[in-house]
Amino acid sequence: MKPTLRIVHLFCRLLQRERLNRENVIEEYKINSRTFDRDISDIRYVLSELHECDELIYDRNDKCYYLSRGGRHDFTGRDVMALLKVLLGSRALCRDEMMGMVDAIRALLPYEDRKALYYAIEDELKHYIEPIHGKSILELQWKINKSIINRQKIQIIYTKADKKRIKRDVLPVNIVFAEFYFYLVAFRDESEYEYPAFFRLDRIESVKVLGKVGENPLYTNFRYSDMRPAVQFMYAGELLEIKLRCKKSALEAVVDRVPKYEIIQETDESVLLKVTAFGEGFIRWAAMQGEAVEILAPQELRERMGQWFAKAAEVYMEEVKDA
Repeated sequence: MKPTLRIVHLFCRLLQRERLNRENVIEEYKINSRTFDRDISDIRYVLSELHECDELIYDRNDKCYYLSRGGRHDFTGRDVMALLKVLLGSRALCRDEMMGMVDAIRALLPYEDRKALYYAIEDELKHYIEPIHGKSILELQWKINKSIINRQKIQIIYTKADKKRIKRDVLPVNIVFAEFYFYLVAFRDESEYEYPAFFRLDRIESVKVLGKVGENPLYTNFRYSDMRPAVQFMYAGELLEIKLRCKKSALEAVVDRVPKYEIIQETDESVLLKVTAFGEGFIRWAAMQGEAVEILAPQELRERMGQWFAKAAEVYMEEVKDA
């Protein structure tokens, strides 16, 4: 191997976070110790000329050279394994995009850690189940994000849950992830709606940029981080103060789902509390808790919950007919 090619090869291995053992490299490339020292010196020179924050370090304990991160935190196998477990468990991406993401994140690890990580997630990789829509969304997400940064109004063609196609001119303000899906958070009509709507990204068929919005109070006044604790299942609607009673065994599930809460009273069996949430999404979530969560106020929300359970009871009271 030519000297210049060998140096480039060593440099690329260092960039991949591999630790280069002196004796192993000398044997692998069939060079002497003086040549190895000269290669290391050339790599250090290149780093200094490029003003890189990385520095070539020699570890005397294992007699290896490696690139430092100039005070930055390196991803460890522990970090990446946790990250990939969350990513795979989210089932947020189609198979091709998920596998590409996994490979890109694994590449951040030191060379010797990649194989160990593969065994930790091998089974999940082989049996990964993509979301039923099966659509690639990363490019669409990035395109919409640019419109958010540039404060541009966009027109979307969107397919609703009932398969009806609609056209909407919206002002996008954020992209978020929850419950297996990415959502576009956008205002449909700032004069009519106090809170934005949520559009699942995989249901957006096309996006057309309509132009720059310019100065708009929505960009300065809206903070999704303020809104998120009150959102369930990406349904906005009307923001309500809800009084409810829940079993103590369900309290953790309630406060994790609705972090904006106040405990009013506790007994041996139950907890009385107030939460701030958007009504439509909260009903959908509370219905899943069965008798463990009871809505006490506002009365309108309590009645809607009662109607929901009544309709569900009708379904299960009907006699099952042979198919």
